[in-house]
Amino acid sequence: MPTTICPALFLTFNMQIMRSYFRFNVFFVLLYIVSACFSGCNRDSRQHSEPNNNKVTAKTNVPDLFLSYTDSVAKLPLNRFNEAGIQSLNKAFAGKLPLSMYNGKQNNDDKSIVIQPYHNKDVSTIGAGIILLVPKSITDSLYIGDFTRHFGNIQQEKPMIGVTEQPRPVEIKLNANTSIRLTFNDNEKLALAHVTMVEVLKYR
Repeated sequence: MPTTICPALFLTFNMQIMRSYFRFNVFFVLLYIVSACFSGCNRDSRQHSEPNNNKVTAKTNVPDLFLSYTDSVAKLPLNRFNEAGIQSLNKAFAGKLPLSMYNGKQNNDDKSIVIQPYHNKDVSTIGAGIILLVPKSITDSLYIGDFTRHFGNIQQEKPMIGVTEQPRPVEIKLNANTSIRLTFNDNEKLALAHVTMVEVLKYR
């Protein structure tokens, strides 16, 4: 005699199977979402934690670095105002600025900042100085206004009689013993004139 299955029992059994199947699918969907979120967060964390030299380079402003370097040169004491003192300072800026010591020959490289320290042995108010020849690649974005914002106002001097093709250098006094002398290309507005040479001076 064939076994008769109660319809109500069969329906209950099917519903239990469907609930189990639904819970099973929901469990895997939730597991996938949690895994995806964790993976994404972990990837973002790695991207933020890993050093990105390109981003640092992109954010680095060469004129600001040059001003910082000039500031560091100006803070050197007189007994370190020489080639040894400059070479030691240059190590801190290695890879940041194209620095090159003057070797007594004409430099045709228009990409390097050429540095020349000197001392005055004769009787002079200037005891020593360091010349920074600015290459055109930096001059194009380096203005007198950058220096006045960073170091202070230009020292006022009496104008010379007559007109010269090249404007006279201007000077910013940092303290009683140190000043910065700026040579620049002529411009109607001094603040927008491009700086071509910087001379850091130490007075006796």
